Amino acid sequence: MQINQKFCHLYKLNIGDSLIIHRENNKNLYLILEGVIVLSKAFTNKEILSMGIFSWQDVIMTNFGKLSSPNYFYKIQAICSTYLISVNRKNITFTQKIIHIKSKQTSIKYQNMIEILAHKNIKNRFVQLLLTLCDTCSTINKNHIEIQLSLSKTIIATILGSNRNTINQLIQEMQKKRLICYAKNKIIIYNLLSLDLI
Repeated sequence: MQINQKFCHLYKLNIGDSLIIHRENNKNLYLILEGVIVLSKAFTNKEILSMGIFSWQDVIMTNFGKLSSPNYFYKIQAICSTYLISVNRKNITFTQKIIHIKSKQTSIKYQNMIEILAHKNIKNRFVQLLLTLCDTCSTINKNHIEIQLSLSKTIIATILGSNRNTINQLIQEMQKKRLICYAKNKIIIYNLLSLDLI
């Protein structure tokens, strides 16, 4: 299938890089070719709502509805080295094929975020995030599970709707109990079943 280059762009995002989508530049959908991103809705009052964690072959579409001047914008932030292709929605044939093939997979990622944020307690949200990341981007070793992402405490706090200090205390508590090991470029889970007991 050929794509007109006027209708698409390739982006490389390094860890922490972001694409900002306002109503005025909301003409594309984004297909993740490699990597992991967090899609957030950032409001003008500086509140941030995480919409989902997306990875390889997920399709990101943003919507502002019929609002003429919305009080938010979307932020696509890379949490590892990521490649995206943006396709202009005017390329209807290609766009419809992508959406048809990948919409179910992508909707599961939105559902995962709802399951994370449904918990009132930040500990439970963090455990649910770890479980979600185990499913998305981890490797299983003989005696532990490695989530191979550079997740800063600030990014974790943003995803969970918390603050860095709370996340720092939570991670320290879990490390003391030898449930996890938090490192710069990975999180190691020693006992998946014990996470639910904290």
